[in-house]
Amino acid sequence: MKAWQRFLLLLGLFTAFELIYQLFLYLERTYFPNTPVCTLVLGIVTGGVLIAVVVLNRGFDSKPVTTDQLDFTLPYEERVKKAERINKNKKTAKILMNVFIPLAFVLSLDLLDLYFDIFDRIGGLFG
Repeated sequence: MKAWQRFLLLLGLFTAFELIYQLFLYLERTYFPNTPVCTLVLGIVTGGVLIAVVVLNRGFDSKPVTTDQLDFTLPYEERVKKAERINKNKKTAKILMNVFIPLAFVLSLDLLDLYFDIFDRIGGLFG
């Protein structure tokens, strides 16, 4: 995937997540004004996706695993299967990272608005 395609993908996902989040915030404020859970749920989901990325990727290493890097006490066939499984998990983590980045931006914007009222201040500059 080229850089501009990835950028458009991340921008589209950010827009979709932000719209869905704002819809849930509207519903929460309208029908359940005394139960502020949207930010908490968004934080838990974002943290869960980050933990899944780190676990599947075996840290933040992006290099593929070869059979030479695995334990030599295992038979060669098992090392090949294990290396294939690890590399498949790394590809899954790469896809999940494309979900994590927009979620992190949505959470960051919400927390900035929650604690610093950035949207009200920006609106005050032009209003």
